[in-house]
Amino acid sequence: MKIVPYDPRYKNDFIELNRAWISEMFVMEPEDERELGNIEPYVEKGGQIFFALDEQDQVMACCMLAPREDGDWEIMKFAARGMYTGTGAGSACLQACMDYAKKLGLPKIIIVSNRRCTHAVRLYRKFGFAEIPVDKQRFPFDRADIAFELML
Repeated sequence: MKIVPYDPRYKNDFIELNRAWISEMFVMEPEDERELGNIEPYVEKGGQIFFALDEQDQVMACCMLAPREDGDWEIMKFAARGMYTGTGAGSACLQACMDYAKKLGLPKIIIVSNRRCTHAVRLYRKFGFAEIPVDKQRFPFDRADIAFELML
């Protein structure tokens, strides 16, 4: 497995993986469509998407760190292909985002999730993220019922 930064050839994988997990557990919301339809502007503003690739350069997992309009930086989309669950691909992508945030000198990063995503919630806690209150003004997703921040 190798971790690589954003490359347009993996854009459709990024969109497909995120649509799949959201649709499987919840419903796609307007904010999902907005974010997935505007990947390049996030990268142009300094954000980054990391991909875990297998030996055949197939996308195993992906994780996007991007600036929010309020000045915070957020793990905005994070997904793994089902057949790669448990391989460490998702953890490696999350770690790459955390390392990138440190390289940028960010004071913290945030994540919004749902308690039904038990594997993700456990992973965030394992990586040192602390739970913070969910502010529905800041996090417009209907499914958002838990939020975390990591002080860097």
